Amino acid sequence: MQFQGGTADSSSRVLVVDDEEPIRRVLCRLLNRNGYVCEAAADADEALRALKEDVYELVLTDMDMPGSSGLDLIMRILADFPDTATVMVTGMDDTNLANTALEIGAYGYIIKPFEPNEILISVSNALRRRGLEIENRNHRARLEQMVLADQLVEGLRTQPISEGLPDRGAGAPGGC
Repeated sequence: MQFQGGTADSSSRVLVVDDEEPIRRVLCRLLNRNGYVCEAAADADEALRALKEDVYELVLTDMDMPGSSGLDLIMRILADFPDTATVMVTGMDDTNLANTALEIGAYGYIIKPFEPNEILISVSNALRRRGLEIENRNHRARLEQMVLADQLVEGLRTQPISEGLPDRGAGAPGGC
């Protein structure tokens, strides 16, 4: 049985990063068929260039690639593109690596060879989680603004009327 797609906005943009062209092709074909807009990069440097040029909601990345590793890429994405979710898709069946990837911020860890449903479910969950985290961050920012505004208004209410007015000493015109 095939998992039936994605998220409220299944036209989400996904960047697949893998040094193996057949893997990039298979993943993009699967994602495109399920309503996602998919582009591919062969390594971390190419992925970072793509991320600077376009907005992607999700990056699926291999671990072991020429140049920077998938973990390095995930850390850069978290630092430079915090609204972009990441999922590791790798042939390395290593619990320590999986835990490290998840601890630094990856939303998932998929081991190759993978089933299409694994990819679709993981992509859907990552995008859903990303949306909730962005919504939560925006909600917190609005609450902080409201608290600051309330504090400002309360501070003005409790400030004595004479505070902040020019000092009118005995020798000044209009003084007592």
